[in-house]
Amino acid sequence: MVKFALFIVRLFKRLIQLWGVDYPQFETLLQNKLTLDFRRNPSNFKSSGKKNQTLLKQLFIYAFLGGFVGITLFRINDILLNLTIIYAVIMVMLATTLINEFTSVLFDERDNDILLARPISHRTLLLVKLMHIQFYMGYIALALSLFSGIVLAFKFGILISLAYFLGVGLSAWITLLFTIFFYLSLSKFVSGEKFKDFITYVQIVLAIIIFGGYQLLPRIIDMDSMNQASMAIHWWTYLIPPAWLAGFVGSFSLAEINTDIILLFALAILVPFTGAIIIIRFLSKGFGDILGQDTAEGNQEIEKKSFKEKLSEKMNRLFCVTDMERIGWKLAMKTTQRDRKFKQSVYPMFGFIPVFVIIMVKPDFNNLLGSLQHLGETSNYLAFIFFGFFGTISIAQLPYTENPEAAWIYKALPFTKHGHISSGAIKAMLYKFFFPIYIILTILALLIWNIQIFPKMLLGGLLTMLVAILGTILQKMELPFTQAREMQQKGGAVLRMFLGMFLMGGAAGLVYLSTFLGNWIILLISVLVIGIIMLTNRYIRNKKYKIS
Repeated sequence: MVKFALFIVRLFKRLIQLWGVDYPQFETLLQNKLTLDFRRNPSNFKSSGKKNQTLLKQLFIYAFLGGFVGITLFRINDILLNLTIIYAVIMVMLATTLINEFTSVLFDERDNDILLARPISHRTLLLVKLMHIQFYMGYIALALSLFSGIVLAFKFGILISLAYFLGVGLSAWITLLFTIFFYLSLSKFVSGEKFKDFITYVQIVLAIIIFGGYQLLPRIIDMDSMNQASMAIHWWTYLIPPAWLAGFVGSFSLAEINTDIILLFALAILVPFTGAIIIIRFLSKGFGDILGQDTAEGNQEIEKKSFKEKLSEKMNRLFCVTDMERIGWKLAMKTTQRDRKFKQSVYPMFGFIPVFVIIMVKPDFNNLLGSLQHLGETSNYLAFIFFGFFGTISIAQLPYTENPEAAWIYKALPFTKHGHISSGAIKAMLYKFFFPIYIILTILALLIWNIQIFPKMLLGGLLTMLVAILGTILQKMELPFTQAREMQQKGGAVLRMFLGMFLMGGAAGLVYLSTFLGNWIILLISVLVIGIIMLTNRYIRNKKYKIS
């Protein structure tokens, strides 16, 4: 794969030199980066086994997803509209992968520290980073578009299929350039640690938007009307990159080539190359300066957080029964506050809650008031209890960290009951994430179903906490922040999710059965559940952990 990548790069040698890049240095650095990737697991394709096999497995998954994209070729007749939708999906998926998986490659501070100290220009270093990422994005784009390209070959011929794959390569490059331009623009307004935090939140919001669009758009679009739809070109069409690429392919397939298609064709060719010249020749120095920005945080941020810290301290003293539990609480609160990987793993799940609620409740937005009145006559408030479980997802991420070597502190501590730290950390996650989410869900449920369901919502919240705590016992959760994040088994995480949702289904069923009882009996059952929660916390505190 490395030789093939270098062969493709050499085809653009003259163009790369035109961008002001030292080509011998560029090729040597790119070859070294790709060689190192295949001597160890690439950070973006972590798995066990050989590296080539790992990458191929990931590409197979992307090809499978691309099959669903290609199905639209059978549903929509207009080729411009069809290709615009397909390229839009491909570019969105590439942008999501780039922001979520390759941001660490772009902002690898070691490159600045090691390479820029030598006679290597910012232009050369930036293009090495871009081509390093483009190597993987090109394979991902090819996998996503493979099925669509085969369908196009049968429907419109080999020439159209080849043009389509050229457009796929351009889509990957355009996506990469737009992302770099976004980072450069953002760095002018936000600096240091705030810049990195903002990128983290962009990743989270993008994941939520993609998931929400995937779930909701098919329910909104009328595919029968899409079958006969055609794409009219307006002035704003020239602002949409997928339309450029659709016009690029359309110029090879349409019987009549008009001015609109020629303009789209020109944009698809000129923007990738002129954009690269602007970014590499004139903006590369600014990109290199991003990592050199001061990362110190001011005292003003500390003052803003003082109220939250005081409230957390009060809750700490209220819920934690031992000093070591209080230490576990503080450890979890401080670590999860600054751990970006933790936020990327946990925060998107909170954004999925409103999407799931809309899907389950199915409100009629054309008659929202009447829909809510009808909803109040049902027992769909159980969905609010069920989705409260997502507020406990953070507990499953407690054992994982980017710095597992810091776990030596557990051995150095002069006591053996480390379960107190686990118990305190679990309570902190329930306070920080579950309580706010469940309170919001409860308020919404009360607005729709009135105060009469409050005892049931209370019982549902307590059962959710019990399920989350029992899950840590059944899964034999390790001590907080002792396991390398690479050790997290993605398949195991899915199984744990299904186990938790299965238990939550049982909890929601118990709440439904409680509707046949009086509210005072439900409150007595709630007191019993509180007692069971206290016993499970006591079990965790007394649990013995093996520290490697």
